[in-house]
Amino acid sequence: MKRTVSFILTLMVLLAMIPTVGLASEAGEELTYTKPYLLTLNPSNEMNVVWISKESGEGFVEFGLTEDLGTTVAATQYEIEGLRTSITPEGYDPDPAKNPELNVFQQIATLQNLKPNTIYYYQATTKVGDKIEKSKVYNFKTAPVNGEDFTFALLSDLQLKAESPATVKQIGQHKPDFIIYGGDLQNTPWKAGEWFFVEDCYIAPAEIGKTWFEIMQQEEDGAELLQYTPIFITPGNHEVDDQRIMSDKEMATNNPDDWSLSIYMQMFRPLYPEQEYYPNGKHWYSVDYGDMHISSISAFRWHPWSGFEAPGWIMFDDISEGSPQVRWLKNDLKTTDAKYKWVNMHWHMLNRGNDGWYPYSEPLVEKDGTVKYPHGDYAWNVLRPLFEKYDVNGVNFGHSHVYERYLINDVNYIEAASIGNNYRVADDPYHPSGYKPVIEENSIRSFMIITKDENGLTAQGFAASGPNQGQVFDSFIIAE
Repeated sequence: MKRTVSFILTLMVLLAMIPTVGLASEAGEELTYTKPYLLTLNPSNEMNVVWISKESGEGFVEFGLTEDLGTTVAATQYEIEGLRTSITPEGYDPDPAKNPELNVFQQIATLQNLKPNTIYYYQATTKVGDKIEKSKVYNFKTAPVNGEDFTFALLSDLQLKAESPATVKQIGQHKPDFIIYGGDLQNTPWKAGEWFFVEDCYIAPAEIGKTWFEIMQQEEDGAELLQYTPIFITPGNHEVDDQRIMSDKEMATNNPDDWSLSIYMQMFRPLYPEQEYYPNGKHWYSVDYGDMHISSISAFRWHPWSGFEAPGWIMFDDISEGSPQVRWLKNDLKTTDAKYKWVNMHWHMLNRGNDGWYPYSEPLVEKDGTVKYPHGDYAWNVLRPLFEKYDVNGVNFGHSHVYERYLINDVNYIEAASIGNNYRVADDPYHPSGYKPVIEENSIRSFMIITKDENGLTAQGFAASGPNQGQVFDSFIIAE
């Protein structure tokens, strides 16, 4: 009898839920633009579950040590400002202001007082009026305090490129504990349709299915990505809101208010609680994952005219000796007692290519319109000595979409961003320092997986295409 009563009560509850949930599903109306993604500055005991909803509403996350969940946390809602849909389904107007604003809302539920090195299950719920949408039940693992093993992936520069989904899926099949991303997510941040699918918003036929969140939230074939693993990310030149400033000299030199990282920083709000969008704002952070300390800094520049032609190549954030960011980095590396130290940045510390010959510093425009860089290269003369002095083990970067690895004075410099297109030709010059890569492999797509275990940090470059797909073509160990 008790079982019968229990069954009837359960059935009544389920029937009561059907109309509410059905309002969203029967009409084919989804309430969210993204699945949940994970961000944290305290990965051993705190996790932010973040997702993007289409309308203002309420968000909740239920979580626990089993799939039964049990604990509910309300999400805080923010409106993401600056995203726009295309003026017509056939295309965007080049002027952002002429494209319709898209109302986009961010839900952030903060799960606190978690146990280190523990698997938690969670489910995100979005409620708009009487409509409810629930995510699948996902899981994540908190970071160990120290000593225990972990695995992470290096990734950069997706930008809706043709083979990005296939490459990233292979990364997800390795099920990393976290991802370090070296910048350049999409191409133009204000274009909503480059972040996620938006109904009736233009997207080039070759880029369909390749928006940043679609790529980074794949679940097919056993891939586990942003729903399962936190990402530690740094801005690149394509994170500047209005990309016209990268090609319009007048805008670059006369419109300083147009230099902004607002959309990028809103998307990854828990990593940047200060939300300082402007140049030389606080665009850096650090985090401890087990016995590895990760420092993320903002270092990028880009203009498509010659570096020796006015206005030259302008830095977004200062990395000169004594700048706020460099003072922070010096103290950050000096004061951590972590066994391993890692730095994430976008601009290549060194690599082959012509842009390495334009020193990374403030350009000085001469009367004849030519440009000089009297302060030299800050990346080489300021950052590199810090990395060596404070025993940094690895520095990853992106920008050139290549696979190159250097070893200089016990510091590994890695660009693992060969995801289907690269900006390298056979006669590209080597870095002005004269250093050559230990290895460069740009005939295939590739990615890097790094495992911390009893041997130290073991890094492996995996082929993501070609006859040896799935096999290791490069490896090195940072010994215990």
